[in-house]
Amino acid sequence: MSTNRTPDIDTVEKLLRKARRHGARGPELAQHLPALVDLLVPPNGASPRDRAAHAEQIIRKAIDTALDDPAKTAIKVLFGLAAGTRRTSVDYRREHAAGHIGITPGAFRRPHQEGTMILEIAFEIATTV
Repeated sequence: MSTNRTPDIDTVEKLLRKARRHGARGPELAQHLPALVDLLVPPNGASPRDRAAHAEQIIRKAIDTALDDPAKTAIKVLFGLAAGTRRTSVDYRREHAAGHIGITPGAFRRPHQEGTMILEIAFEIATTV
């Protein structure tokens, strides 16, 4: 990250949960979640789109570090970061993410599955400043 300020874990988690709807690729972050971009890559003279691209990379790195397969693959699908998942509905992505773990989409959506994975990513982001 480009700041010495540590992001609040609860805020990171809340914004990551919002990222599920549109996805966590740079263009989607720039358009729908500028607050997450600002938190991960504070304004520093770079364009908002450049910062959104950097924020995407921070999220990808946190996923790769915090999770093991199949959870890593599932969460990349959920966030639209896996091939073929960009600009698909959250329901479509959740169904395919659940398939990677071998559970139903309803079971995947429960806090101890999807919620736990998002929290682990939030911890990774907040603690690797």
